[in-house]
Amino acid sequence: MTVLPDRGREIVLVATALFIVAYGTNVSTPFLVLYRDRLDLSDSQTMAIFTVYVLGILAALLAAGPISDRIGRRAVCVPFLLLSGVASLVLILGRDSFTLLLLGRLLLGVVSGAVLGVGAAWLQELHGSEGGQRAAVLTTVVTYAGFGAGPPVSALFERLTDAPLVTPFVLHAIAAFAFAPLLQRAHETVTPSVEPRPLRVELGIPERHRRRFWLVVFPAAIWVFGFPSTSFALFPVLVAESVDTADVVVAAAAGALTAWSALLSRPLLRRLGARRALPLGLGLGTAGYVLGAAAFGLETWPLVLPSAFLLGAASGVISASVLAILAGMADDATRGSLNSTFYLLAYPGMAMPIVLTTAATVVSMGAALTVVTVLAAGATGLAVATASDRSRLRPVAAVPKEQT
Repeated sequence: MTVLPDRGREIVLVATALFIVAYGTNVSTPFLVLYRDRLDLSDSQTMAIFTVYVLGILAALLAAGPISDRIGRRAVCVPFLLLSGVASLVLILGRDSFTLLLLGRLLLGVVSGAVLGVGAAWLQELHGSEGGQRAAVLTTVVTYAGFGAGPPVSALFERLTDAPLVTPFVLHAIAAFAFAPLLQRAHETVTPSVEPRPLRVELGIPERHRRRFWLVVFPAAIWVFGFPSTSFALFPVLVAESVDTADVVVAAAAGALTAWSALLSRPLLRRLGARRALPLGLGLGTAGYVLGAAAFGLETWPLVLPSAFLLGAASGVISASVLAILAGMADDATRGSLNSTFYLLAYPGMAMPIVLTTAATVVSMGAALTVVTVLAAGATGLAVATASDRSRLRPVAAVPKEQT
């Protein structure tokens, strides 16, 4: 790993790229209710628009981390930043086509899977070995700031323009296309490998940290996006009929609160540290689910807003805590793979809305929400237990090789 003396400029470039990609992810979120009405979609189809990009994410994450460990971070991030702009243009064409909407969201998933994990590794390297927690906080702040910028900007265009399903996507595409050449100027932190070894899927989990990874990171990962996805996409749709007017504004407010409350991760992580902050994040998410379920059951849409705040704060705290933990685990040769593995485990949580709407066709939405809340509470209990039992989480000492 090469750490540059002028790291400030490089950090700003990479952080801005993460912001643009995250912003593009949520440009379409407040418009789910518009797409549903415009194309006469079912609830499951509406949720599919939001969650289909998980398929793209998973495909990209399997390859992006190992590829970036070999050819470099910039070689992955720059072309996929350009693809982010292309995806927004596809979504413009998709305003009258359910198929193109799915394609656009799928492309955004590929972009997110490639850029967010690799970008997190890039920022860790730019901050150096002593700056793991600062890198984790910065990654979380800029990513969630991007997530949070999308919904209010889109809602503003919906109120002020005659083409809300066009203009905000054009804005994002311009930002992506314009910034890609600037990111190309960022120096590389990885020396490209010239070894002719076969490329294979690599989890990047150091042997001595595997116990900690599977006991701490794995149970928490699904909730990183499982919590906010229900706030972004599901709860506003479930309570839309109880909103007299401005359902897009309510959806945008829930999305913005979800994303911006994630910025609480910065003071909490600094005050508590990653080990103690992680169970707190899971507890906040569980409370958010309780409020969201109450909003649906009581048909009281204002409860969606404090629910969004709690679910977003939970996501940010969990994300920053896990990234800080990973920064202490990672080996330089597999840093991109390890971060991508975390996102590989986390992003299926984006499918939570469609899982819940599908389950509701078998039982009821109230029952489905109850089950997922109980599961979140169980994850919180596990996190509390592992946080208090440090002896089980100590790295396994490497076994020295015999002298020959």
